[in-house]
Amino acid sequence: MDKQWKGVRKIGICGNQLVLSAIAASLQERPEFEVQEIEGLLPKIIDKLGAALPDVILFDLATDEPHLAIHLVHAHPSAIAIGIDLANEEMLVLSGKRCRLLETEDLVQVIEAGTLK
Repeated sequence: MDKQWKGVRKIGICGNQLVLSAIAASLQERPEFEVQEIEGLLPKIIDKLGAALPDVILFDLATDEPHLAIHLVHAHPSAIAIGIDLANEEMLVLSGKRCRLLETEDLVQVIEAGTLK
């Protein structure tokens, strides 16, 4: 990831699943992280995250509403959203990074590079 961190990193944990609670407890032991667990339904989560201004948003990829990730990225484009799926031992990292799409060539550049520049 190309974001350079300075100081304490704010981490928002969305949901109250056991998996996320265990991850939150582990991250809270690290002094460079400020962890805030956020519970509730989607509109409340988005509002609470807006007040918290996290650098990173963690959510349970296996159990949350499938559209939660898209809502998180749109509502908080400066944050990195990370979906956690421990059952499959993987995470999905999303960013709200955007770029201009004026012509097909702009899209082709992103497809070929595999990322936004």
